[in-house]
Amino acid sequence: MKVGVVFGVSELANPKAFEKKASEFITGLAKEFEVVGGFFISTRKDFREAKEEVNFNEVDAIVLYPLTGGTEGPLKEFFVYRRPIVIYGDPFNNSLAAGIELREYFRDRLVPSTLVKDFNELKAALLGYEDMKDVLDKFLKMRIGIIGRVSPWLINEKFELPYTKISLKKFYEYYEATTEAEGWKVVEEIVGKAIEIKEPGREDLVKAGRIYLAIKRILEDYRLDGFTIGCFDLIGKLKATPCLALAMFNAEGIPAACEGELNALMGMMIARRFFDKPAFMGNIADYGESHIILAHCTAPLIGKYIIRSHFESGMGVGVDVQLPRGKASLLKIRGRKAVVAGVEVVGQEHSNSRCRTQMKLRIEDAMDFIDGTLGNHHLLIYVDSEELADLLSELGFEVMLY
Repeated sequence: MKVGVVFGVSELANPKAFEKKASEFITGLAKEFEVVGGFFISTRKDFREAKEEVNFNEVDAIVLYPLTGGTEGPLKEFFVYRRPIVIYGDPFNNSLAAGIELREYFRDRLVPSTLVKDFNELKAALLGYEDMKDVLDKFLKMRIGIIGRVSPWLINEKFELPYTKISLKKFYEYYEATTEAEGWKVVEEIVGKAIEIKEPGREDLVKAGRIYLAIKRILEDYRLDGFTIGCFDLIGKLKATPCLALAMFNAEGIPAACEGELNALMGMMIARRFFDKPAFMGNIADYGESHIILAHCTAPLIGKYIIRSHFESGMGVGVDVQLPRGKASLLKIRGRKAVVAGVEVVGQEHSNSRCRTQMKLRIEDAMDFIDGTLGNHHLLIYVDSEELADLLSELGFEVMLY
C-alpha cells in the first residue's frame, strides 16, 4: 500500500524542533507501508511546492500529521486529491485540536477521513481503506462537470467537491459545430420508437439532436463520466431544451442531471457506478398520506414514451416516459447528508399542469418524509432502499432512512 505523508507545522513554530518526532514517525510507518513525501508544510505555498515533488493522485491514502495547531489552512488543501485520509494527532501543541477540525472539513467534502492518536490505530485505519479500495475508487475518482450554471432557484444547493466547469459560450461553440443532418440522424431512431409525438416538430427534434451531439463531444474532450447542465439558459438563445438529450444519456449509462444541480448528479453517479441503474430526477409535484407524485420533463428512456414539449416554456423536446412499476428507492442528497426512502412505483399520471413524466409512488408516512427531506429534486432509482442507505453510509454520507 502506497501512503503519502505530510507534516503540518505552524508558521509560529520552529520546524527543527519536530524533526526527530517526524523522522521516528516515518521510520515506523515505512516498516509497514510504502511511504512517499514526508514534507513539512506551513503555508499554501508549501502545499503547491509539495504538489510538484509528489503526485498524491497515485497514492492509496494520505496521512496528515498536524504537529501543531494553526496548520488547518495548508493541510486542508489535500482534499483536492480525493484520496482517503488518516489524520494523526498527538496530545501536544494542539495537534489533536487541528486534527478534529481537519477531519470535519474533509468529511463535509465526502473525502473519507479518520482521526487516530497512536500507531496501531493508524495501521488499522490504513488497512481498512485498503480493504475498501475498489468501492472508494469508484466513488472518489468520478470526473463530473457542469455546463453553464446552477439554476438560481436551487437555493439549497450545497456542493464542495471538485468538478469541471464548462461555460455556455463553450457549449454554443460545440453546438454550432454540429449540422442539422447530424442532429436528425442521432434522434431519428428515438423518434421512430415513440408511441406518439405531440407538440415538437422536425426543427425542434433536430435541435435536440444537435444538443445531444454537442454534449457528447464535450464529454469526450473533457473526459467526463457524468454532467449536469443549466438547461433553462438554453431556452432564450436556442429556443430549445436538453431534456431529450438527458433522457438519451441516462438510458445509455451516462449520468445526466438538469438545472445545473450537482447534488442530483452525484446521486445519479452513485446509482450508475454501484448498481448500474439510471435515475429519474424529478420534482415533488404532490403528495398524500401514503403517496408522492414525482414529475419532470426528462426521464431515462427505459419504457414506452411520448415525445412532448418542455412543460414550463412550451418549447423544445421533453419526454413522457412510462417508467416500470415495482419496488424502488427515493434519494435526496445535499452535501454530506442523504435521505433515502423505500417506495413502490404504482402508476403514471398525465396532468397538463405538470412536467411531462409523472410517476405515482406509494410510500409509508409520506408526510413525515416530506417534512424531513432536504429540498426539492429527488431521484427515483430501482434499487433496494436498505442497500442504497448502507452504501451511502460506507461512502461517508449521514443517512436518514424512511
